Amino acid sequence: MEHRFVFLAGLHRSGTTLLARLGWQGVAMIECKRDLATGRYVFMEVNGRLWGSLQLAIDAGVDFPALLVGCALGASVVPAASYRIGVRSRWFWGDVDHLYLRLRDGNGAGEGTGRLAAVRDFFRVRPGRDREEIWRWRDPGPFLLETLSRFGVRG
Repeated sequence: MEHRFVFLAGLHRSGTTLLARLGWQGVAMIECKRDLATGRYVFMEVNGRLWGSLQLAIDAGVDFPALLVGCALGASVVPAASYRIGVRSRWFWGDVDHLYLRLRDGNGAGEGTGRLAAVRDFFRVRPGRDREEIWRWRDPGPFLLETLSRFGVRG
């Protein structure tokens, strides 16, 4: 495991060097893939935007947008030293799609196989660890809009 962290530190240095050479300022996500034949990691792309799994990071305790605003305002930003491990993000409509495909095809994924396992997996929720990607009690609008769109209702 220690070898992996040493490697990731090297990958981090390489990414930081790349962004510096580009004169990059602001948010960036560098995507890498591992070449299975050589074991080497190669850069795929640099995305100048916040990533799709952003809500998971926030739910785990690292609020990247707040850190970004702090940087933009010139505040002294302290990197997050801790976060909650084991938080899982679920996307309701994505899970519905997955359940449909498993029921339609009759195959399994996860611990069990078959349709019964698919239904069990769909309803398996770990309170305190599972967070819904879109639904928020304090702001239900995005989920409601997504749901209406899903049924062909345009706003």
